[in-house]
Amino acid sequence: MGKVIKEDFTDSSEKLMTLEKKLTNLGYRFTGQRKIVLQALGSDNKLFDADTIFMEVKKIDPSIGISTVYRTLELLSRLKLICRISVGIDKSMYMLSDNCRKDTAVYMICDNCKRVITNNECLNSAIIIRLREGSEKNIFNNCKLKIDKFQIVFSGLCEDCSKSSNSLASLNSYQTETKQ
Repeated sequence: MGKVIKEDFTDSSEKLMTLEKKLTNLGYRFTGQRKIVLQALGSDNKLFDADTIFMEVKKIDPSIGISTVYRTLELLSRLKLICRISVGIDKSMYMLSDNCRKDTAVYMICDNCKRVITNNECLNSAIIIRLREGSEKNIFNNCKLKIDKFQIVFSGLCEDCSKSSNSLASLNSYQTETKQ
């Protein structure tokens, strides 16, 4: 799993308490197993696949099985307490819902270092401005669909890898010139 760059961080114990309250208000018990899954999701403020969450959960409580993790992720995503995100790979990724944009989600996956960049203000602003300028009305009128939210995934090079790539290209060009 690659590194994730996020721009908004909050205290994880405060997040956990808020999620406990939301879960119980929806009529569900806040079991120890659900707490451990949420703790695994809250650590490091990043995206996780189910297998990575399972490995984190096993470190805390080895008696919790993978099916419990999958059922918990399904319940929490259905209740919109966590986000299930498809980022162009075969697995779903999960993160706490307060880390997701309510109406939109824009992600960038670096092809080189596999970082997932999310909630980047520059990227979000550029996309949202372009898409919001009458697009919802246009889609509804032309397709008879009501868009509540959307998700966009870009792939390419992050800023660090782009700089490294440019430096490497310059070095290769210099080495080619000196060999001739």
